[in-house]
Amino acid sequence: MPDPVTVAASLRPLLGRRLLAVTEARHWFDDKPATGIDGLLHFWLHFEGAPAIMAHGCGELLKLTEEDPYSSYDMQEYGRTAVGPVQLTDLLGEVIGQHLVDVGLLQGYSTIPAVGGLLLRFDRTELLVATLADEWVCQPGPIPDELRQYLSLIGWLNSSAPTAEGQ
Repeated sequence: MPDPVTVAASLRPLLGRRLLAVTEARHWFDDKPATGIDGLLHFWLHFEGAPAIMAHGCGELLKLTEEDPYSSYDMQEYGRTAVGPVQLTDLLGEVIGQHLVDVGLLQGYSTIPAVGGLLLRFDRTELLVATLADEWVCQPGPIPDELRQYLSLIGWLNSSAPTAEGQ
């Protein structure tokens, strides 16, 4: 279970580190990638000097594990899962090269205290990553009004970092 204390402990050492790469697992069908966030299955954040962090959504819970990317695989008539570098033009690709300044832990739409998402604050970008009803949410932060009934801020890891108004 992705409880806030465990997630905070695993992410705190990444503060100040530069994101070197993002790897994604994406669904392909008929030799074409499922575009946008709908085709995203998993992703890995590769920070300098740290093991890869795999993000896996499960319902309203965001699971983070230290795990290297798995290999691409064929799903026969259902297409295939391709694992490789994220496109630099994708939102996850835009943060490559930036330093992680702070992380906001988000409570998902769940009755148990668990992390359902993150606000990743980089040098120039704030990125909201969450999972709701087994679907990825990945967009510029902060939490938009239409998602506030499903996501709420638990707290920031780096209390000395400036916070966006209302977050």
